[in-house]
Amino acid sequence: MIRLKVFLTAGFLTGCLFFSQKAWTQSKSSEPLKPILLDKSALSGIGLKKVELKNEPERDFFQKNLYRGEDISVYIVSSQSWPGTMNNFPIDEYVYIFNGKSRAQPKGGKDIFFQTGEHFAIPKGYTGEWEVMAGNQYHYELSVITTQRAPEAKISKAFKPQLFDKNKLSGLNFDLAENETHQEVLFEGDELKISLLAEAPRSISLNESSKEQLIHVMSGQISIKDSEGQNHPFFTGDFLVIPKGFIGKWVSQGHGLVKFLVIEKGGI
Repeated sequence: MIRLKVFLTAGFLTGCLFFSQKAWTQSKSSEPLKPILLDKSALSGIGLKKVELKNEPERDFFQKNLYRGEDISVYIVSSQSWPGTMNNFPIDEYVYIFNGKSRAQPKGGKDIFFQTGEHFAIPKGYTGEWEVMAGNQYHYELSVITTQRAPEAKISKAFKPQLFDKNKLSGLNFDLAENETHQEVLFEGDELKISLLAEAPRSISLNESSKEQLIHVMSGQISIKDSEGQNHPFFTGDFLVIPKGFIGKWVSQGHGLVKFLVIEKGGI
């Protein structure tokens, strides 16, 4: 059992906690590092553990930790419909909704809605209403935060939750560099950096990555060969982690551009 630090969940409301559970962890042994495909069963909402929240014992809340590394931690969190507020939210968080929707109303601002299948970021410092909506069912989402916190005095100025532009995520109007790649930062807070990348099919070497990265394959196929020569294929819709220090080979294939999101530790 991996013992984790306790964090507030941004995607759900102040007062909800990330509790410790068994998860993939970055190996500290001499074994070669390998890319990690996130558990598709958990991403489908299977096997989530019900957790009692001390501040909201009457609320149905579920959680599972999928990966804990030095840089980032990845969770599935789920809740019944629930209204609430956040006050100076203490973390950056990337969120992808699998079921249900969420409503944010920044202090003094208008409602912002986040639907199933949408990617967005909640910045450190957010203050306002936050409501989880799923009718009589359960809302559940993928959540990525950094394992360590940025200094409390360093607060993001982007206090408004940010829905990522669907035209960009759809691959429209990319300006490709000479090497037929495109890279664009969608969000950069005090703790997380989220980028959209696209490339023509290609093969490159991966040489001791300096950060852990969560990758969401949005179109095409990515095959990653580890230092032992074992091939790990990932397809459209997959979420995977490339661990810090990984050495291997990256081969992308697709019908036109291969497109993916990269979520990593930012400027801590």
